[in-house]
Amino acid sequence: MSLGACGDDYFEPATKHGDDSPNALLIFSDSTRADYLRAYNPDAPTKTPNLDALSRDSLTFSLSVPEAMPTGPARRALLTGVRSFPFRNYVPTKGLPVGPGWIPIPDYQPIFTEVMGEAGIETAYCTDNPFLIGPRFANFRRTLDDVKPSYSQGAYRFLNKPFKRPATRSAIERYLMPELSDSVEVGRLRSMVGWNSIYRDRESQYPTARVVRSGINLVDDLKKKRPFFLGVDAFDPHEPLDAPQAFQLAAGKPKGIEVTKGIIPIQPFETPYSWAVKVDADDETVQRVRELYTAEINFLDVWIGRLMNEMADQNLLDETVIVYMSDHGLTLGEHGLLGKHAARAQWHIYHVPAMIRHPEGKLAGQTSDFFASTHDVSRTLLGFMGVRAPGLMNGEDLSVLFDGKEPAQSRPHFTSCYDDHVLAGDADWFLLADSEGRRKRLYDRRHDPRELHDVAAEHPEIVNRLWRVLEDEAGGTLPQFGASAPKAVIGG
Repeated sequence: MSLGACGDDYFEPATKHGDDSPNALLIFSDSTRADYLRAYNPDAPTKTPNLDALSRDSLTFSLSVPEAMPTGPARRALLTGVRSFPFRNYVPTKGLPVGPGWIPIPDYQPIFTEVMGEAGIETAYCTDNPFLIGPRFANFRRTLDDVKPSYSQGAYRFLNKPFKRPATRSAIERYLMPELSDSVEVGRLRSMVGWNSIYRDRESQYPTARVVRSGINLVDDLKKKRPFFLGVDAFDPHEPLDAPQAFQLAAGKPKGIEVTKGIIPIQPFETPYSWAVKVDADDETVQRVRELYTAEINFLDVWIGRLMNEMADQNLLDETVIVYMSDHGLTLGEHGLLGKHAARAQWHIYHVPAMIRHPEGKLAGQTSDFFASTHDVSRTLLGFMGVRAPGLMNGEDLSVLFDGKEPAQSRPHFTSCYDDHVLAGDADWFLLADSEGRRKRLYDRRHDPRELHDVAAEHPEIVNRLWRVLEDEAGGTLPQFGASAPKAVIGG
């Protein structure tokens, strides 16, 4: 027995990947609205030739909805393949924002990069997401063969490595909305401007450029260790909306408060949201905010193009599956709101881009009406690579679509949650309600795609049907949260 034990190789993979396994590239961006990509909206104000080209080469999902939002819960579902909906296990956690959904990855949940590593797949991840590179997601980083954290999001350094050389108050006045003068945004802008003044002199030093360039630099090494997984996870176009000046000017001329008071509205709300009227953002200022957001997406697209060019130069496109998705959108003046508000988590928040490029070109240029979601990514990537997914992963393996099959479980509707609100919908209807069901709003997506008119009173049967869907997917009941911070679970 002793001799047998000595013969065991502790480092042998616990499972195996497929013999003809492709590589996998995951591109993930934050706060990206589907309607700001021309692949989804031909009239989009952005210029996204690289993402449009990726869509033409991919199966594009016409209505992808993250199963939980915002950033933290969405990343947890992405990495584990396990649903966070309906936040029943929320416990306030030091080092993370206060509110339902903000917890780290529990020890008992799988992480797809760990599963890949056990199957002998080389894994690498590049990100500037302030939560993923912070202490609460260290268990994820430990699963990787190579991790490239970027601490370039100066406004959010307090979540990982606090920045100790903030700018003076006077240095941020050109970015600070007067109504936010006594808000938390003062400290965030001081940290951002301080960091930028030292470490950001040119376009290649902006956060998106740093993250994507890290991925580009890894490609040459990873191609020698095939099959590999590479994740490129950019925190932008998250606010502050401070793309390089050339991109800001290309998106539109200064207007609104930028002309009247010389303030560039890169942070036009107090996190997580503000009513436009409360921050004195007139129509021209709101339009300028939209242009600054456009500039962020255009800059992101340029760098995604450079990453795709590197993959092509290394002759890897024909042996790599590519998945692109986002975690949520951003409200840019719709309903008089700027930012992200759970009670207004409508199409501009829940509708995100999602596409899968098959290395053999299968289903290129086609669209799917399957409600793809963040928790599908893990099982899908493992499916492509021929690795058996852990049973706890409850997303769908979308790789089967490329073999002419349907996912194991049909998905005639989508469900999601944001803070203490829940969402449900299908091709025709959308329901948004607080988790206790005190206020339920229903929108007819066919005749009111902008979701402006609540028709719950006219269609109680649809409201009841979608509410039952929410309860069923939550296990029979929905959790109840406290009315004030930290909004802990108090029932359900």
